[in-house]
Amino acid sequence: MGVSERKKREFAIREQNILSTAISLFQIKHPTLVKMDDIAKQLEIGRGTIYLHFKSKDDLMARIQFEDYVRLRERLQTALKESSGIGIARVALRAYIEHCLGDKNMYLVAKQCGDSLNIENVSPEMKEKLFSERAARLGVLEKIYKQTRNENLTNNKGTYPNVAVAWGMIRGAVEVLLDGHFQKEIKSEKSYIETIEHVLFYGLFPGNQ
Repeated sequence: MGVSERKKREFAIREQNILSTAISLFQIKHPTLVKMDDIAKQLEIGRGTIYLHFKSKDDLMARIQFEDYVRLRERLQTALKESSGIGIARVALRAYIEHCLGDKNMYLVAKQCGDSLNIENVSPEMKEKLFSERAARLGVLEKIYKQTRNENLTNNKGTYPNVAVAWGMIRGAVEVLLDGHFQKEIKSEKSYIETIEHVLFYGLFPGNQ
């Protein structure tokens, strides 16, 4: 390995260490309460070294959100292997829920980073990655809707009214669980997830249709 290749490898390893350390600290304290100095101290490096990798803390938080979005899209894409619209929708629903609940701490950190970052402080390169990833994720959701629409499983109100409503329902239901609402009342996470699926596909009042 030449000097140039070794330096690139060391740079990449250090960048991953910065990300991992930031995530660990964000799991303990809200991202807004963690300073770049805290991350640098944990890694025993200078704060300036972090800025060689990330323009700002917002840039760092954007990277964490970006990588979480990539993992989510990759999970959702597995649904497209199904042959039927209902199969695609069910797998996509479960993929989203597993993404959120499979590693609850990581999901919450990524969400807090996204909610807290100032996009104006994010580097142009990172902004482009975020926007491109969002477009790719929406592309997957469009394919899911179109397949269900082609099989007359969904209404004809349009792609994004349906996608947005479904996304909001699922995200809201998951966050009820994560936020601890009804913690005493919900005895089984498995049963709760099955209820989310039932309500999404059949409605809360199916007898009134």
